[in-house]
Amino acid sequence: MSALSVNTRSRQAIAAQDAAFTPLEIASDRCKGCELCVAACPYHLLALDRDVVNALGYHPIELHDAPSCTSCAFCARVCPDAVFTVYAPPKREAAK
Repeated sequence: MSALSVNTRSRQAIAAQDAAFTPLEIASDRCKGCELCVAACPYHLLALDRDVVNALGYHPIELHDAPSCTSCAFCARVCPDAVFTVYAPPKREAAK
């Protein structure tokens, strides 16, 4: 296998991994829709999901644009119900 095909496969694997990466896990069943996280998000990526009502009777938060999320964790810091699990973005290998 040539170095070129290995490099192309590596780029494809990185692209697939980036596409599958979700920076936030939201426990929608615990969210009370207080919107503190909406105000705290510097990129305005969070909003209430008006189409869903959880078991507590609230509209939970949803992440609108996962690729734009930087995993800053401001949302998790202000959330009184600890509904967010924040994941760091995957490390990329240095180009050789």
